[in-house]
Amino acid sequence: MQMKFLRILILLVLSIHSHAQSRHAVLLDMTARNSELTDGNCFSAKQILTISGIDYSISTDVNSAVQNAFILCSSNIESSSFSQVERDTLTAFVNRGGVLVATNVKDPLLYSLFGVSNYNYSNSRHFLYWTVDANDKALHWIDDVNEQTLQLGDTSYSAIYGTRGYSVSTGTVRATFDDLSAALVQNNFGTGFTYVFGMSWKDVVLRNESERHYGADRTYSNGFEPQTDVFALYIRAVYSKHIPFAVWKHTSGLNSKATLIITHDVDATTGMGMMNDFAGYERSNNITATYFVTTHYMHDSLAKNFYTNFVDTLQQLVSYGMEIASHSVSHVPDFADTSIVHPGTCGNNEFTYQPFWNAHYSSGVTLCGETEVSKNLLVRDLGVNIRAFRAGYLAYNPNLIRSLENNGYEFNSSHSANNVLTAFPFQAHYGLSSDSALSSVYEIPNCISDVFTSNPISDENHISKAAIWTDVVRRNAMNNAPTVLLIHPNRLWKIDGEQYLLLNMPAGMRTRTYYQYGDFWKMREKSNFTTTLIGDSVLYITIDSASLPLNSELSFVVDGGQALSHIFVQDYLGNPIQMLQKNWDDSDKIIHSRNFSEQYNLFNYNYNAFSETYSPYPNPFSSTSEFEIDLTEMSQVILNLYDVTGRLVKKDLNENMYMGEHTIVIHGEGLDAGTYIYELIVNGRRTKGKIVLTENR
Repeated sequence: MQMKFLRILILLVLSIHSHAQSRHAVLLDMTARNSELTDGNCFSAKQILTISGIDYSISTDVNSAVQNAFILCSSNIESSSFSQVERDTLTAFVNRGGVLVATNVKDPLLYSLFGVSNYNYSNSRHFLYWTVDANDKALHWIDDVNEQTLQLGDTSYSAIYGTRGYSVSTGTVRATFDDLSAALVQNNFGTGFTYVFGMSWKDVVLRNESERHYGADRTYSNGFEPQTDVFALYIRAVYSKHIPFAVWKHTSGLNSKATLIITHDVDATTGMGMMNDFAGYERSNNITATYFVTTHYMHDSLAKNFYTNFVDTLQQLVSYGMEIASHSVSHVPDFADTSIVHPGTCGNNEFTYQPFWNAHYSSGVTLCGETEVSKNLLVRDLGVNIRAFRAGYLAYNPNLIRSLENNGYEFNSSHSANNVLTAFPFQAHYGLSSDSALSSVYEIPNCISDVFTSNPISDENHISKAAIWTDVVRRNAMNNAPTVLLIHPNRLWKIDGEQYLLLNMPAGMRTRTYYQYGDFWKMREKSNFTTTLIGDSVLYITIDSASLPLNSELSFVVDGGQALSHIFVQDYLGNPIQMLQKNWDDSDKIIHSRNFSEQYNLFNYNYNAFSETYSPYPNPFSSTSEFEIDLTEMSQVILNLYDVTGRLVKKDLNENMYMGEHTIVIHGEGLDAGTYIYELIVNGRRTKGKIVLTENR
């Protein structure tokens, strides 16, 4: 009864004070006023605000924009961007307490507003260094070495995109370029604040998403490259710095810390043979993973047909509850080469579409054939809905997105997160171009994988490689960012690596499938809200009509929310929406519909327990000793011989063998009599033991 009375009283106060200062953010779309040929800057600014999760709308009108508390300009401020009346309006907005964020201010009549006196243009700046100031709340998220220093382009490029280094008058430098000029200037003006960046949003967002960033990625995979994310999180922090008890949509479902998306590429016979071992482990630990399946139904120099005879095995994978996506038909290395792989025409099937790899280049491969036929086969044979595609080798053909859209795909997983410099999903543009139109396909980039270009993953080092995965997951989780893991299920010891990650990832992490997180992100993007602060103690979060009913996965973070006496969630008519509240980080609150409580360490996997033991005969031996093995699938077989000190003295075998019975021979030729250690590895399953060589004959 007391709570109901309090609510009625607050609503009455709210109606009386309806003129209260806005907490709303607005994106000032300057595309038309700057006569820009594309909306690339505006798209990039929208992506920054989407990641940030703050409440915003879009306007092209300055008079409308200044009715809000926070303005983010989409594009450069040219001398011709604003009339004098509009300049005065923006100046008055900041003077009375507004926050204005802009890029590339080139209008001298607005220099004083932004606390600068001039700028120096250059296309040879390669780094941005953020200041380190524990007292500046706007730098809250910039706490990792790879966030505090951003590589804008590799130094092997003498020229990259242009930036502006500012000369400062009254402003405070918050970031510098490598020539020590100001890359970001904050200025206190009246009771408000301005921020100006010396680069465009398009150059730090869309350029990255289009892989046109002059080698700005310091690693291609298995690293932490958060450039785009840093700008989005900085804008969120600036908003939180100036808007008391700021609210944003959380980037992970419910009250989870962040999301791990486990995926597998089934693109070889060994993967077909072992994928259900991985699925069995995952099912035992309440995990549903996404399996990207290659439907390689032909024989060529890349591989024999490893699809047709494994349909029953794939059906078992589905019965385990695993999610299925397409990993192409041919899996050819030159898939990204537009001179070889053309768009093609649709209307194909496995009989009319016959791609081929001849060990040098592919023939007969088309985008429509790869996307259409692989999807139709998986739908027909497994009875599942195929919504995502991943190119073999992550070879990104510029024409891929249009083919995916034409064939009904919703998601693409052909980017490395390091290469596009973001871990968050984004909507793809056609043609891998920053100047082309926007598609309906969402990219969720891959962050970590079992592919290490130097010092490849192996039975001996897989735990240390999993520790690298864990480090990337931890750093992403600090930003509440998702991590997509890609493992080829072709060695059982990789389950050990996956298990190590699950046991050591940050507390509060949640696993979701590729589709689940993609659906969550699209829902989050479309959900809108406003907030109202009553005094310094009561906050209302109001959900708009188009966002109802509120998705149960969506949650909100309230900055400093632990200091509020009440937080209410309501619909646009004022009807209460019941949600849980929990302390979050040091002083925040998270508002969520139900508790995340999944556990992922219920079953401990030990792949050695599943290894078949092989023994050589005879032992002792004088010239040769033999293993008899029966392979149930095509397998990699390795035979090593060590002396008692552990020194490798002979590699007798390292090759792929077809299914069936085989005799593996240890040769004593060239060795002294004595005791040795044999090591036989069959598809990652290891057998070790002693063997004695008598007098060598």
